[in-house]
Amino acid sequence: MKLSISQTLDPETFSPHDEYYAGTVVVPMGRPDTAAEMLRIAGEMVHPVHGLVIALVISLGDAEQANRVSNQVNQVIEDFRITDAGHRVELVTEIAVSISRGILDVARERNADVILLGVQRPTQGSVKLGTVVENVIAAAPCGVLIYRSAVSPHFDRVVVPVDGSLPSVIAMKLGVSFALQHTIPLRQMSIQFDYHYDPEHEAAIKRYEEHLPRNKDLKPKAIIGRNPAPEIVRGMTSDDLLVMGFSQKTDFERHIINDLSNQLLNTAPGPVIMISQIEWHRGIRGAIEHGVARLNPQLTLVEQNELIWSAQKNASSNLDYTVMIVLSAALATLGLLTNSAAVIIGAMLVAPLMSPLSSFSTGMATGILHLTRRASVTLFAGVTLALLISILMGVVLPIDTPTDEMLARGSPNLLDAAIALVSGWVAAYATARKGIPAALAGVAIAAALMPPLCTIGLGIALQDIDLAFGANLLFLANIAFIIAAQYITFLWMGMHPTEDREGASLNQSRAWWFVLFVITIILLLVFARLGSQAVDEAHVREQLQAEAFHGASVVEYQVITSVPLEVLLLVQSDHPISPEEVTAAQHIIDELYQQNVDLTVVSRQVVLPLDPLAEAASAALHQTLPRASISNVTVTRNEGVLVRAEVRAAQAPSSADLKAAQALISTFADSNVNLEVAYQQTIQINGSAVSEVPEL
Repeated sequence: MKLSISQTLDPETFSPHDEYYAGTVVVPMGRPDTAAEMLRIAGEMVHPVHGLVIALVISLGDAEQANRVSNQVNQVIEDFRITDAGHRVELVTEIAVSISRGILDVARERNADVILLGVQRPTQGSVKLGTVVENVIAAAPCGVLIYRSAVSPHFDRVVVPVDGSLPSVIAMKLGVSFALQHTIPLRQMSIQFDYHYDPEHEAAIKRYEEHLPRNKDLKPKAIIGRNPAPEIVRGMTSDDLLVMGFSQKTDFERHIINDLSNQLLNTAPGPVIMISQIEWHRGIRGAIEHGVARLNPQLTLVEQNELIWSAQKNASSNLDYTVMIVLSAALATLGLLTNSAAVIIGAMLVAPLMSPLSSFSTGMATGILHLTRRASVTLFAGVTLALLISILMGVVLPIDTPTDEMLARGSPNLLDAAIALVSGWVAAYATARKGIPAALAGVAIAAALMPPLCTIGLGIALQDIDLAFGANLLFLANIAFIIAAQYITFLWMGMHPTEDREGASLNQSRAWWFVLFVITIILLLVFARLGSQAVDEAHVREQLQAEAFHGASVVEYQVITSVPLEVLLLVQSDHPISPEEVTAAQHIIDELYQQNVDLTVVSRQVVLPLDPLAEAASAALHQTLPRASISNVTVTRNEGVLVRAEVRAAQAPSSADLKAAQALISTFADSNVNLEVAYQQTIQINGSAVSEVPEL
């Protein structure tokens, strides 16, 4: 039985064989005494050749009990295989944090078509579904079938109430399947009150009826009254199987509390089956919806409540939160001051800022505004305390210049925004999914928050406004992006504002959504602008290095003020920067900004150790010119080797001395070397030596 009825309602494609069967049916085995009956129902639903029945045992941590139940169920499975027509049955033991979560995860991972749940017969006049059944129905990624047993599991007739809705079409299909397999009659009861007429549904019901034997009474019984339950039950016996449909997720609570389904569950004398199926669209859209649903780990109502309770606890400040803020802020500040990535990572591991952030996002996702406000106060108190600690430590432990770790957090870009988004997703998913270690969420949040927060304080202590502003922008962006990512993740996992929750307000939560959306868009635009400026500055630096500062590197390009425009360049080279190079840079920047720019160039000269050949040349010149002063010996290698030197002496060196020095240098270089000497004459005047550049 293929339960995706909305995809197979085309009468032309209907088949009386494979279309009735499911591919995979998951059957939770909570009670071994009812396992045989549940397996029998699953065997009638699953495809006789290609189908698979998964007998599921959930372990909540008690290995001995899980092993005992598995052994009992395994014996039932062996007996079922002997008496059954050969259906494939697989025993699966799942370790989970809750029974409903284990059922949902296995159904999603094994791509199940149906989850078969059993409920007990009425006790004291009422059927108790239990929280497991309700949670599975609300979050199931596939169809759900509820089986309420009777005194005798056998039945001689199938009864299907029909009201024209899609659930009743699904029930009709299942009822026809049982009637064909057991060769028993089917009685259709048409509920006229609040009848939902749909031509497609009517055509499908007619097509299903055509596969039943013609000698059976197929004329539906019309029930007109406002309370059809007594009329339906009046003609039934304990040998009648009642098959009903219900709308999964959206209408189940309404169906099961005060309406027809609840009454029939409690009063039907024979076994009862309630079936639901998610309605998918046809074609590519339906395939995409189905795939997304398989990948969406919907939280059950119990899990959502547990998440809200945890958020309410973490939204309030306490001694532990305060102590961890102090320690993590101190550790992060020390790591930034000492430029130690290892110490900063240590601060990430103990930072507690994830708690109020997750509580804030939970409050937004559920519409519980008092939770959001309380988390905001706790977050603000922690941020203020960490900022004061970093400022104090920056004053007490001063440094001359910002470290590389501080500078890295003072220049935010779009990559930092991406890190914040991913951190928020990790934190939200790990918080909601109890099977994932919570430390992952703490590390993800701390990596994006505490270091830039402490950088703000150190920037204030160093009176470096640009550093503090950049780190502040990064911190605020991380806060907004993390909250946005967590909010989206919680919505994806099924948490929505509902008026049923105490303190929830949909209208007020929409205002928070709008504010968060506007802040996120503004920060994205600012980050995009900063990224564009960084790209432009990189191009300008490349142009300056290629056209103005030959052989030099523009280390820093900084726009100091915009009116009038002032630009500071830090240029690093192994030779002095000439005025001509600065003038060329001035022309390039003036042309770039289309105005006169006040340009300041700071030169940072790199002094390299002597080249071995330069050292040998200096020694050769000292040997041949013992009374002269030798300085600025340089070696240039292009097509040949050129050695330049400055010589100061009272008398000019002779050509023979220079040729001797050139020969010695060539011997060391093992090749011919060209020697150029700049001679300065020294003249002794009144005991003082002055230099005079000889006339050329």
